[in-house]
Amino acid sequence: MKKYLTSVIAIHNVEGQLGKWPGPVIEAESFEAAQDWCLKNTQYLFVEQEILEASKDENAGFQLN
Repeated sequence: MKKYLTSVIAIHNVEGQLGKWPGPVIEAESFEAAQDWCLKNTQYLFVEQEILEASKDENAGFQLN
């Protein structure tokens, strides 16, 4: 399953300024499914992007997974 980074836009409780903070990582089949999960379960999170993992293969260098 793919992993997606989420964010929330809110007013800082001490400084009173609008800001964007990272939310939880969500696992879903697609970007649309992750966004649907956010809408159904939180009403305030939104999906930023898919998280790509990089690994180092000793013989081939770096590789995106």
